[in-house]
Amino acid sequence: MSTQEKRYSLTRKLTVGMLLLVWLAGLAWAFWWFEGQYVKAFERPAYFSAQNVKPPFPPGKVQVLHVWQPGCPCNGGHEAYLQSMTERFSAQGVLFARAGSTSTEDLPSALQKLPQWPIPSEWSNWPGAPAVAIWDATGNLSYVGPYSDGAHCNSDSSFIEPVIKSLLAGRPVSIVTQDTVACLCDLK
Repeated sequence: MSTQEKRYSLTRKLTVGMLLLVWLAGLAWAFWWFEGQYVKAFERPAYFSAQNVKPPFPPGKVQVLHVWQPGCPCNGGHEAYLQSMTERFSAQGVLFARAGSTSTEDLPSALQKLPQWPIPSEWSNWPGAPAVAIWDATGNLSYVGPYSDGAHCNSDSSFIEPVIKSLLAGRPVSIVTQDTVACLCDLK
């Protein structure tokens, strides 16, 4: 093998090595960016505490406010439950509204139909979404917090279903301050 062929071989190996190094650095940066954007949102401790504010509608019926952040990875495990729960309890006279994004783009169909309600300034430290606030028929805040303690929610794991059922049965509920671990994304 001539000297020129050896140089060419060495140059080719160095070029491939450098490209491989750049590719690995790009992968590491992409993982770091993704983790910073999305992984931090999963299963984090949160403190919910909300002052009693007026509900979205005049008192007279149980009211539920869905706090939703489109694009949140935590939403996926709640969408099917959100649809079925909203349909079931709407049939029983519960009123629903939504807060968070003002755009109906990227919202589940169950939320697109609901009136938008701005999060009150008294709740400026709301810990994240997806979450919910529930008022009793007299207009008193009964529950603030996540749908469940994980990334998925159904009738069996839901925190809010027992609250709504109790309020519909006329039993008082007061869960407006709680420490929890839930899948939440910051509100934008």
